[in-house]
Amino acid sequence: SSAPTVQIKDVLDHEVLASSTGGSTRYLVRWVGRPATEHTWIIEAEFRQLDSTLLHSYQNALHDLDLAASHPSIIHTYQRRQRP
Repeated sequence: SSAPTVQIKDVLDHEVLASSTGGSTRYLVRWVGRPATEHTWIIEAEFRQLDSTLLHSYQNALHDLDLAASHPSIIHTYQRRQRP
């Protein structure tokens, strides 16, 4: 009998762990059919093995957020000067 497969429902958070070799990212995941007490931090390699599609879509969303944060939309409002 094969072991039951665990499925990631969604990603709740992530953090970058700095190290002398450059660091790595770990992700806090919510599992399908598991209670909140079983949310788990997993490393990127494990995430990729379990659900590479979800990992890529999460990373793409983060990338888009980073771009939005680093290039805020510039909105200028001009008012016509009142003539005295």
